Amino acid sequence: MKKLLIFLCLIIGIDGGAQAQNLALSGIITFERNENMHKQFKDDNSWSAERLKHMPKYKTDQFQLSFNSKHSLYKMTLEDENPMFTWMKAAASNTVKMDLENRKIICEKSIYEGSYRIADSIPVYKWKMLGEYRQIAGYNCRKAATILLDSIYVIAFYTDEIPVSCGPESFSGLPGMILGIVVPRLNLTYFATKVETQLLTEANFEMPKTKAKNSTFKMFNEEIAKAMKNWGEYGAKILWKANL
Repeated sequence: MKKLLIFLCLIIGIDGGAQAQNLALSGIITFERNENMHKQFKDDNSWSAERLKHMPKYKTDQFQLSFNSKHSLYKMTLEDENPMFTWMKAAASNTVKMDLENRKIICEKSIYEGSYRIADSIPVYKWKMLGEYRQIAGYNCRKAATILLDSIYVIAFYTDEIPVSCGPESFSGLPGMILGIVVPRLNLTYFATKVETQLLTEANFEMPKTKAKNSTFKMFNEEIAKAMKNWGEYGAKILWKANL
């Protein structure tokens, strides 16, 4: 009996070690960002149904999130270059680097002609765990939700199989990697399509050098809100996108 117990303990230990090794601690995640462009104009009388027939329904861009236990870097890798979308690219191609150990963030955001380099603390989100689950890119994910700017409902799907607390854009703060984001009010989704586990070097987390204007989140929001104050609901949507 004693030998049997020792044998079972060894088997459990081996199995537990294998599961721990299966946890993804470093790698690259491919995300697809989809924005329903038709819904952007459903209440705009200047955009007739006939004109919308010639516009693709979705703007689809591809992003890459490199991560390990200390850093993450989110950047665009493939842009939907349909000419009908060229004037609607406000905050649509952000680059975001997180220092997970020191809770610091650097974001490159473009709002039409203006480019901003924001250096600040990683935003804190008040997530509410929900009892729903789904599979994304082969990983079991749990649903959570939060609210931005007092009115923007955001749904996230995260997996504890990748125990790194970050995700696309500036989202983080859940007990695992965020593989899906849904922003219903903006008709916008981000979903992982592929996860590749691999060791990364410091070079994988280098931000590109640009001539963007240095800012903080507070300064950035004040400037964008001032510029968009006479743009009505469309201006409000730009501000919401800028805060993702």
